[in-house]
Amino acid sequence: MKPPRRVASKQPPTGRAPGRKPVGARARAQERQIEALLDITALLSGPGGVEQLCRGFLQRLMAFAGADGGTVRTLDSARGTVHVVVHAGVSERLIEREHCIKVDDCLCGAALVRGVIVIRDFATLKQPPSYSCQEEGFASLAVFPIVAREEAIGSFSLHFARRNGLDAAQRRLLTGLGLHLGAAIENRRLVALEQELAVAQERSLLAQGLHDSIAQGLNLLNLQVQMLEKAVARDSLSDAASLLPLLRAGIDESYGDVRELLANFRTRWPGADVAGKLREVLSKFERASGIACTVEVKDGGAPLAPGQQLQVLFILQEALSNIRKHAGAGAIAVSLDNGRDFSLVVRDDGCGFAPRPALEQSGEQVGLHIMRERAERLGARLDIVSAPGAGTTISLHLGRAARVVA
Repeated sequence: MKPPRRVASKQPPTGRAPGRKPVGARARAQERQIEALLDITALLSGPGGVEQLCRGFLQRLMAFAGADGGTVRTLDSARGTVHVVVHAGVSERLIEREHCIKVDDCLCGAALVRGVIVIRDFATLKQPPSYSCQEEGFASLAVFPIVAREEAIGSFSLHFARRNGLDAAQRRLLTGLGLHLGAAIENRRLVALEQELAVAQERSLLAQGLHDSIAQGLNLLNLQVQMLEKAVARDSLSDAASLLPLLRAGIDESYGDVRELLANFRTRWPGADVAGKLREVLSKFERASGIACTVEVKDGGAPLAPGQQLQVLFILQEALSNIRKHAGAGAIAVSLDNGRDFSLVVRDDGCGFAPRPALEQSGEQVGLHIMRERAERLGARLDIVSAPGAGTTISLHLGRAARVVA
């Protein structure tokens, strides 16, 4: 009797090639990707400024990819630098070192320059640690460009404590999300520009109306001066005396119009950063007033948003106007420090004043009030230090938390 033949056992078909995920795992991964796409798309389509969008974007990406840290950076193409907008899971020491760097100084900039994904597994590098994130103990890094209108405008990075586990599908999704974020940032910038233009147009109309009233007042003064000349020519002192109150009233009215113009006028400062405009304003003031001006600029931070830049420049103009009218100064020193925080300091060598009594005098009350009001709108602190005979120092400080991402 022959022994029974042994039949080779057959494994049930898996429907996948070796190394591929099971069907159930692939379906779950696809579901997670769709959920992440819908969640982030909804975020970017909703309200909020650039910083708020970037923060929500980074939080969701880190949760999706299982990252332990991350950053979002924007490009300042004029200076060839990238600036950290938001960060999570990385130390303040790293951010302090890299809050503003040249585009070719790190891997995050390399993704910008080449417009491609940059992935590094630090364990495979033979040389000693050379990147800040590597020195912090991260095992791998993935950087994706943020693209708008086919140009890289920033990058986002994901830092992993383990070796990078992003598969091809995840990389494609993250690349697409970089396009979505780029479009959202660009839209926010366009909206801010439109708002700035709308304000400038409205204020320009107001300024035009004031200009018209001043022109009419000056025309009336001109007629009254002609009448005064004729009265003097015929030795009619009574007629001349009767015209003097009218001239004084006209001058007072025109002066009031000018003060209103200075208090309410708005304009747009296109195409330049705040440091460049500061130098331009000081140059014009020096030529017009004859007061010597010096300026010191430390400009290593991100650009101020247009609205904040505008308020800073108007505060500077109001400070200069006060110096010209009230200080009797011979020299002005202006310093600007644009780092993570922003500060502007204006010093003069004029007569100075006692701060409390000066606030009660109408001559300086308007200027000081305008500067304080603008600083309040900025979310900045304005300090005024002065003493009779010791000049005046006006300091504007805008903390990093109050800065609006440009």
